[in-house]
Amino acid sequence: MKKYIWLSIFILTALIGGAVFAVREITYAQYEGAEASVQQALDTTVLQKVIDVEPFTGGMDGFFISGKDELGRAVYIWTQDEKVVARAYANQGLAKDKAIAAAKKPVWSKSLVRPEIAETKLQPLVEVVYATPGPVLPKVKTEFSSAPSKFVWELYGKFANGESGYTYLDFKSGEVLWQIQLTEPK
Repeated sequence: MKKYIWLSIFILTALIGGAVFAVREITYAQYEGAEASVQQALDTTVLQKVIDVEPFTGGMDGFFISGKDELGRAVYIWTQDEKVVARAYANQGLAKDKAIAAAKKPVWSKSLVRPEIAETKLQPLVEVVYATPGPVLPKVKTEFSSAPSKFVWELYGKFANGESGYTYLDFKSGEVLWQIQLTEPK
């Protein structure tokens, strides 16, 4: 009887382990190049456990990898061309829910690439489709490259005026660095 219990436990453990591995592989497989980028991040950074992988296009074409380090702290890694280009601990900036709240009550940053854009009326996001943190790379010129923290929150969704668009917030302060509306054809 004891033998069957141990055999059952072993089989159950193998099935659970296989399922976790399969889910991880399916997640990465949906994005071309993600597996190599994740492996590079695991090999060269503090990243020990991958939680999510998604494309990041704010100023670069690459991947945003969120996970945990050896101590269980949340860490963000960005890769481009299968190389790690930036990393940050999540606690160095606003949490996702705080970034979303800041986009719903936007305030222009004092650090803008073009000060004249502060004259544009900000639109609050009323429906957030996604929110992803991202790096401001030194060699890439963007409308949000003046971010004091060198990281931004990229939020996409629907504005109060009914248009869709992006809002870029400073990673630490939550102040708006840039906002663009994408006018949809009617």
